[in-house]
Amino acid sequence: MVVFVCFYIRRISEQAVAMRKDIHQLVDNAIPVLINLKEISERLNHVVTDVEVYWEEIDHFVKVVKKQLSLFSSIKIFNTVELPFNIVIKYYKALTEGTSAFLNTYKHK
Repeated sequence: MVVFVCFYIRRISEQAVAMRKDIHQLVDNAIPVLINLKEISERLNHVVTDVEVYWEEIDHFVKVVKKQLSLFSSIKIFNTVELPFNIVIKYYKALTEGTSAFLNTYKHK
């Protein structure tokens, strides 16, 4: 009976060591992936920021054109045009900033 218990404890110990080794290997493999995700998130954030700047320029140009058109005509349709792309950019930027914050928090833990 004592031999069986010793054998069983040894087997559990070997499995625990193997599991610890697997977890350590998983963490070692996950760290480069998380670093790449962080870099991608930062690059996407930069791209979104650039797109926002360009979009603001386009938005300004559209407003100037609408103003000029309103001086020459009484068409009111241009005053009701909404720019839904602004909302998409805002949500996308929030998503990339949230992802970046999550990865930073995960990296520091």
